[in-house]
Amino acid sequence: MSEEHKMTKKDKLVLGITLAAIFVGVFGLGFVGVLFNLSS
Repeated sequence: MSEEHKMTKKDKLVLGITLAAIFVGVFGLGFVGVLFNLSS
């Protein structure tokens, strides 16, 4: 990362959405797995 590169508001928004999507996806898969294990 160069010193010249600055995070714009759009960059932060995209990064936040990406991290949120990954987190929700992992958490969702884990939650579904737990429910599946408990129900079987």
